[in-house]
Amino acid sequence: MLEELNEAARERRAAAAKVSRELAGEQDLPALLGVAQHGLGALFNGECTVQLGVRSEGGPDDPEWLPSEGLKDEVVVGLAGPPSHDVVSERSGILLEPHSANGVCRAWVQFTVPRRVSVEELIVGDLFAQAFAIAVDRVVSMDGAAKTEVQLRKAVDAHRVIGQATGVMMERHRLSAALAFELLRVASQTRNVKLREIAERVVRTGQEPDVA
Repeated sequence: MLEELNEAARERRAAAAKVSRELAGEQDLPALLGVAQHGLGALFNGECTVQLGVRSEGGPDDPEWLPSEGLKDEVVVGLAGPPSHDVVSERSGILLEPHSANGVCRAWVQFTVPRRVSVEELIVGDLFAQAFAIAVDRVVSMDGAAKTEVQLRKAVDAHRVIGQATGVMMERHRLSAALAFELLRVASQTRNVKLREIAERVVRTGQEPDVA
């Protein structure tokens, strides 16, 4: 039993390290959101929702969290709650809320069934989430002339389209969300076309990502 737990821990750390490297190398913000969403979902074996906090110039101090529409009630509750380091009680999901310099990002992973979260999962999840925040800062700051608010809003809109295209691939090929997203991402990298453009073409034409 102990050996199985140790093996699961090693696999989790290896998976987190792999996705963290992908975050560090990604230059496109919508793709970055997808990598984080599917990476965290796989890491915790649940369905992940990623939000960006957008602050308007001269607006209120509290950010506007996007996306905010079309979310399940339990996801809304999870995203609005405080992060918890409870490793004793069974819970419906886990909230990760790292802070970035150029904006705010957070993620809620809804578990399939309520369960406990181990100490190691909390540590790995926090490290992963912080890598995500650092990556967001890096990509946003690459275009210093653009307003952060505009960048973040466009990224959330593009991420929504990528989600639609991911859904098309899931249904057509009976793939998991992570594999469907990776299919789109590989096509984007192979063809040197931004992921959002590939996704828009798939949604609009119904073609496969490698030819859309």
